[in-house]
Amino acid sequence: METKVATKTISVGVIGTGGMGTRHAVNLHRFICGARVAGVYDLDQSRAAQAAAQCGEALVFDDPLKLIQDDSVDAVLIASPDDTHANLTLACLETRKPVLCEKPLATTVEDAVKVLEAEDALGYKLVSVGFMRRFDPQHVAVKNAALSGELGRPLLWKGVHRNASVAFGITGATILTNSAGHDFDSARWLLGEEVQEVYVRGLRSRPELHEVTRDLLLIEMFMSNNCMATAEVYVNAEYGYEVSAELVCQRGTVFTEQADKALVRSKSHRGYFVQSDWLTPFQDAYVAELVDWIESLQGGGPFHGATTWDGYVTMMVTAACIQSLNGSALVPVKLIEKPALYE
Repeated sequence: METKVATKTISVGVIGTGGMGTRHAVNLHRFICGARVAGVYDLDQSRAAQAAAQCGEALVFDDPLKLIQDDSVDAVLIASPDDTHANLTLACLETRKPVLCEKPLATTVEDAVKVLEAEDALGYKLVSVGFMRRFDPQHVAVKNAALSGELGRPLLWKGVHRNASVAFGITGATILTNSAGHDFDSARWLLGEEVQEVYVRGLRSRPELHEVTRDLLLIEMFMSNNCMATAEVYVNAEYGYEVSAELVCQRGTVFTEQADKALVRSKSHRGYFVQSDWLTPFQDAYVAELVDWIESLQGGGPFHGATTWDGYVTMMVTAACIQSLNGSALVPVKLIEKPALYE
């Protein structure tokens, strides 16, 4: 992957050093020209120290706000637990520091609106949201095929999102907030349309799971411009982690091909391995996302990924889906007027 020659080194502070945060920190340190990891924070200070040790001279902070406010930190990457994202992003806006926030931007509509209003009041964009499928080579290929016009207008987005397993007792609301946001953003991005209505049904895949569990969801979205989308989100698929997207267009279809590395022959079987974790399959996307973010900070150009508006819309769709799942009803998605900053 080629990158531009860096004219300014961007010192990044990483908040949250679990699997996702450590992956971002190591990617910044090893692969991103013109970036360095200046500091890290995690509630588990030993885990933060382990991440810092992989990133050269990174400092370990004992308070996320101290990291955000520190003069040695130019920009912040937030990968802490979901319910901390909105307040930490607001703290970054208060200090006028660019921030790449992992999804979801917020876990409530109210908090998403607060971030949107705070950034809009500044009059310029500082917030980027980590919907990394927009940088995944397979998803980008689908987008480019749609933009070519050869297939006609996209009419239907079909998505599959499967995890091997999740914690016992996970609810449908948790899946919609934590996992399905990627699918909502993928549908909007690939179709180029907004969600207007949703309908969601869910079931418990195994009788031994907690009675509140809804680990297999079927999501229908009715979009603007007479388009539709449907997503299967199954978080106990057992066999591994897999994501795909298909666009059904007027004159053909286009589908994400999996980036298989090797054909394996063993024990009277021939096939491809499926990853069990959710980090490895999107490594190229994570790196491309960071390259684009750092280059936008170096040159002052736009970030080509998701914005605060996209984070807000995703939370609105999520809230409507939770309502639909709980009430088995078709629920409208009513957005506020889009601020001119995000046009």
